[in-house]
Amino acid sequence: MKAHLHARLKRQYGAATLVVVMMLFLVMALLAAYANRGILFEQRIANSYYRASMAQEMSEAALEWTVTMLNGTAVDGSCKPVSTGGQRFVDRYLKISAEDRGIKQNSESTSIAADCTRTTTGWICRCPALEARVAPAAIASAELAPSFGIQISVENRSGTVMVSGFGCTSSVVDDCNDASNNANRYQAVSRQDAHIALVSAVRSPPAAPLVATGDVTATGADGLGLHNTSPGSAGMLVTAGGVLTGLQETRMQSVPGTAAVAAQIERDGHLTAAGADVFRMFMGAKAERYRQHPSLRVVTCGGDCATALEDAYKAGVRIMWVEGPMTISSNKVLGSPTDPIVVVADGAVTLNGPFQFSGMLVSRGNLDWTNTSGVTSLVNGIVLADGDVTTNGLMDIYYQTQVVDQLRNRVGSFVRVPGGWTDSNR
Repeated sequence: MKAHLHARLKRQYGAATLVVVMMLFLVMALLAAYANRGILFEQRIANSYYRASMAQEMSEAALEWTVTMLNGTAVDGSCKPVSTGGQRFVDRYLKISAEDRGIKQNSESTSIAADCTRTTTGWICRCPALEARVAPAAIASAELAPSFGIQISVENRSGTVMVSGFGCTSSVVDDCNDASNNANRYQAVSRQDAHIALVSAVRSPPAAPLVATGDVTATGADGLGLHNTSPGSAGMLVTAGGVLTGLQETRMQSVPGTAAVAAQIERDGHLTAAGADVFRMFMGAKAERYRQHPSLRVVTCGGDCATALEDAYKAGVRIMWVEGPMTISSNKVLGSPTDPIVVVADGAVTLNGPFQFSGMLVSRGNLDWTNTSGVTSLVNGIVLADGDVTTNGLMDIYYQTQVVDQLRNRVGSFVRVPGGWTDSNR
């Protein structure tokens, strides 16, 4: 009897243990489910942070990309540089007034002007004409293919423009326009606005077509022709730190009623004073600093530089720097009165034969200009020489207000205004 009761009690003890174990398993399952729920929640938070950070990086990239493109050369519809047949990014989207440096869009469009998508194989960008952009097709990818787009709006201050960069975790930046559905689509969008300012290529253009820190000597039967009928510059013809020799009265043209001799200045102490930096005086920065202009390009050439300068101009370069001495010996047309260039030669300059140049030619040494071809060698704009100028033959320099205004207000580089930015994430 006792043995039977003892066996029965043992079976009851086993059932109780089973119940306890099952309850422990249940508690552990609940704890595991709760922990898993927390992990999923943290994963979603991490994923949201990751997408938000990516969108912010895309919007920052949009602004930096825009500044780079504004300072870049001619591009095609895919935003890729081309040597010929392209259009500068700045000319594609902006219209800059040469009179007051006011910046406007080429149209009244407020939509996205250009956009880029980052893929596993690289960037895909689109630079269509304003109001001609069509949203691209989405890219099917196992990985995120974020994108950015830019908008450009007009500022009230001359010389500045507002650029808005939109970063999106979708391959089509337009998909992030609907903020209410971004969360449902697991998409993040970031916007950053920045003020962009134009830094002039020629901060204070000379008031005369020819400026030299040394002597100016003109020889030959035809002689050097200097022309300036602009009242705003008082019709000045030449300013030299040394003496003027061989200038012919018949080849001088100033504003009506002003004698040519009255429009000539020699032995100008401002140009020869101790510590005087003529380059900085007119260009707005020391030569070493000026060479860091974002839109400046170094042109490499050996012997005759005319072709290299022409190729650079066709590619959209408007500020050129030539290392060492520079020689132009070909009959080329460099620049135009409506789209002039700035060429700085870090050394002496030798000009031979006929050619046409529109803009500002700067020699950081002596300038020797010879043209015995019988065809006029022509400069529309300004010649600045940090040394002596010697001419022989037929050549003319026309000081044109149109060209000077372009150099001061339209040709230059774009930079971000310090502190002129805001950002937001959604």
